[in-house]
Amino acid sequence: MKSIINFFKEILIGIWVIIAIFTTVCLLSSNEYGISEFGDTSLFIVDNRSLEEFGFNKHDIIIVTKGLEKEYTEGSGVFYSAGNIETKSFINYSIIERAERADGAEDSFYFADDKVSYGDILGLANGALRIKKLGLLLGLLESRWGFMFLIILPTLYAFVYEVYTIAVEVKKKSAKELAEAEENDD
Repeated sequence: MKSIINFFKEILIGIWVIIAIFTTVCLLSSNEYGISEFGDTSLFIVDNRSLEEFGFNKHDIIIVTKGLEKEYTEGSGVFYSAGNIETKSFINYSIIERAERADGAEDSFYFADDKVSYGDILGLANGALRIKKLGLLLGLLESRWGFMFLIILPTLYAFVYEVYTIAVEVKKKSAKELAEAEENDD
């Protein structure tokens, strides 16, 4: 019975370690808009309800890969980052109305409201991977308080517990050696 409990304990610790590493990597690779960027792939949490009309709900996780400039044509649905500090809304979705290129300049894509450069585009929506409602959990883990209570404090506890366990074992071993030395002296 004890081995079964230890097995499940090790599985839970393993899952926690994977979550802690994944969350830390997402936080370390996030840009000023809170979008985790891994090369041309972006991972973000839908942060507003304005995307619901396009089928993306708040707290969905979206994983999207940025394509080549020529892939972005009129009528393409794209995600792009354009920060709005007041509403804390950083991810937008729109359909490209027209794309123009001035000589020697980067492509600019025109949407209903914005002119966006190629650098701000995250990727095409039709190639995006959507994970429903898991963004609420990832958002909690990536928040300051969530990261502290769910990642840092358990890590600190595990570290202190291991140091304590080592100290107890060293103390037992030194007491045993002292007892053996006293027996040999007699």
